[in-house]
Amino acid sequence: MRHYEIIKIEEDGRISIPPEWAYEVGLVKGAYFLVEIDTDLNEAHLERIAMPGKQLVEIELVVKDQPGVLAKITGLLGRQGINILFSEAEEMEQIGLGAIVAVVDVSQAKITLDQLRVELQTIDEVMEVSLKEIK
Repeated sequence: MRHYEIIKIEEDGRISIPPEWAYEVGLVKGAYFLVEIDTDLNEAHLERIAMPGKQLVEIELVVKDQPGVLAKITGLLGRQGINILFSEAEEMEQIGLGAIVAVVDVSQAKITLDQLRVELQTIDEVMEVSLKEIK
């Protein structure tokens, strides 16, 4: 269900969401949200990624643009107890590569981040790996 209300921006760009709406979408202390800003359209979009208590890591990959690459990556994450909360892939057609960004929960992971980096690098189609803990 969509709700609409005109709100006034507070100092420093802060926004107050009515408490009943905030609760409905999980806008609580410690929750993680993706904020997407489109300056051309003057729009902002919030998307809940995780509730409090998760151990989040952002994974950025540059991969060869070939069928089955995403399946290899997601299979590896699943086997290691890593839950994918958000992902986006983009084709870089001119150079035959793809970019993958994912936010994952590693709180139940069977391996360390260093081991995960090594495991991802063993996939032939993976060209670059970047892992960043989200605090």
